[in-house]
Amino acid sequence: MNNLQFLKNKIETIANNYKEEATGGFITGDGPIPCDIMFVGEAPGKSEVESGKPFVGVAGKNFEKYLNSIGVERSNVRITNTCFFRPIKIKTSKNGKTTISNRPPKTSEINLFREILDEEISIVKPKIIITLGNVPLKRLTNFKAIGECHGTPVHSDDFSCTIFPMYHPSSLTYNQNDEFRKMYEEDWIKLKSVLKKTL
Repeated sequence: MNNLQFLKNKIETIANNYKEEATGGFITGDGPIPCDIMFVGEAPGKSEVESGKPFVGVAGKNFEKYLNSIGVERSNVRITNTCFFRPIKIKTSKNGKTTISNRPPKTSEINLFREILDEEISIVKPKIIITLGNVPLKRLTNFKAIGECHGTPVHSDDFSCTIFPMYHPSSLTYNQNDEFRKMYEEDWIKLKSVLKKTL
């Protein structure tokens, strides 16, 4: 059994045995191995679980658009998550209708997959890891919030590579103002420049 299959089996075992909170399926990372460029997101949503791939919903379309804007193809990057199952909230309304929505993964849920993410990084051997949002940022660096470090590359001794913190693509949905979009786009331009120096 290769390393990747071993990780997938571990993810499946953890997801199937987790009973503390409601979850809605799981996925694994996607993309070539080894790979110079690795993106780490938060956790899969409904679209991701249905397709078995990270970043395929609305946030995924935004992600690919900006990735292509700096001359990088999705097929040339590795994309994975901090938490590999979909954390969900289940609500039942007064008329009996049940709705399921995403929620952020809890620290304990992130820690369930700590060794798996570390192992995936060691197999992929990236020269640069781009963290998307606060969850992977806090997991892979000592920063506490994306606002204090986005768009600024830092060296990671733990992973022997550059880490480049960015806002999550879904943040464009929540911050629909020109100022935020401009800042977000500038971070991608900075990333393009960092990739040229790093790769």
